Amino acid sequence: MRPAWQDRFALPSRDELLCAFGTQQRRLLDLVREHMLALESVEESLSWRGIPWRWTFGYSMEGENDRPWAYLVPQPGKPLFAMPVTSLALEALDARKHSRVLREGVSHASQVAGVFWPTWELTSKTLTEELLVLARRRHGTLVALA
Repeated sequence: MRPAWQDRFALPSRDELLCAFGTQQRRLLDLVREHMLALESVEESLSWRGIPWRWTFGYSMEGENDRPWAYLVPQPGKPLFAMPVTSLALEALDARKHSRVLREGVSHASQVAGVFWPTWELTSKTLTEELLVLARRRHGTLVALA
């Protein structure tokens, strides 16, 4: 039987996806979900994103579920956080204010159709909190544009 994360034909529950994680990684995933859902007008969706992300949590502004601005990938053993940004948003990011790990995620980001896709593995509470600061800033920009 396939793990819930890999079975594209059966929509898993959030608990089914998260039960594969140990205590430390589960806390990091819960921390991200809690903080993202606490942001004004943010909705969480769960959708199949193909290989390699498979079932992924998407965070979008209310009514815009087809265009998430952040993703939480509950890949067993290696949970990821991703935040697609345009080159303009990337230029506005003051890299000097962030850790080396965060800067490397941005500098090594893949580019698809003018959008950069920085991705970080959730390895520590410190990094996760830094990513959440970045997400709050991005959210603030989106709210200001609305």
